[in-house]
Amino acid sequence: MKKAFTLVEILVSITLLGIITIFVFSTITQTKSNNQVFKDIVEVDTKLEQIDEVLYYDILLSKEIKVKNYKKYDIVHMKSSNTIHGIDEPYVSWLVLRDEDTLIRLESAKFIELPIKEEHKKNIFLDEVSKNCESFSVNLSKENKSVLTFIKIKDKKPVVFETSKYN
Repeated sequence: MKKAFTLVEILVSITLLGIITIFVFSTITQTKSNNQVFKDIVEVDTKLEQIDEVLYYDILLSKEIKVKNYKKYDIVHMKSSNTIHGIDEPYVSWLVLRDEDTLIRLESAKFIELPIKEEHKKNIFLDEVSKNCESFSVNLSKENKSVLTFIKIKDKKPVVFETSKYN
């Protein structure tokens, strides 16, 4: 008599293999989903680090700085050695636009006067830093030796840093 698998044994084996395959694929799908969530978190944290790094160096390398303090958002104007558009000693302004509470950075070879006139727009680089900015505050010390900066973006950790002894 030959030894062979019965039809019932084969069907049970195929069913078990199918169940195991479903669990493996659902685990792989969940892992891919978790990886995407973690990737998005890392991208947001990296962007926030870039924001405060650019602003930090704008302030640190500034020759002069002027801050207009308002209730929710401040406007900062400075002449800095820090550039992201290749301008020597650019004028840089940081402010929040009311639509979508967008934090922006302006860079130009000439002083940036607000509101910006239509004929000056072509000479100004505008970088959208972040939408949903809940608070943007910059405070100078009395001796103008340090600057305390606070940025709060919706659903993100606040960014707070102090820049000492700017030029």
